[in-house]
Amino acid sequence: MRLSVLAMARGEHGVEEVAEGDVVALVIVVGCVQVTRSRTGQPASFSLHATRTAPLFLVNPGRYVIVAERNVLGFRGSRQKGVIV
Repeated sequence: MRLSVLAMARGEHGVEEVAEGDVVALVIVVGCVQVTRSRTGQPASFSLHATRTAPLFLVNPGRYVIVAERNVLGFRGSRQKGVIV
């Protein structure tokens, strides 16, 4: 398990790749992020929000776009398949 600080200014964005069997957790302390995922050549298939009261766990493989709707401070945890620490 890897834990890192998630700090983003409003409007900042990033891409998160989730491989088969991996898990990424976004736990927000302050602010709000929007997470979208789209398939090749198609519009975003869903849009989720991680807030202070609603952490978000990404378990399906694919590419996710994360956008800070407000200034964000939180944590990003990840676990890779087959890695036990």
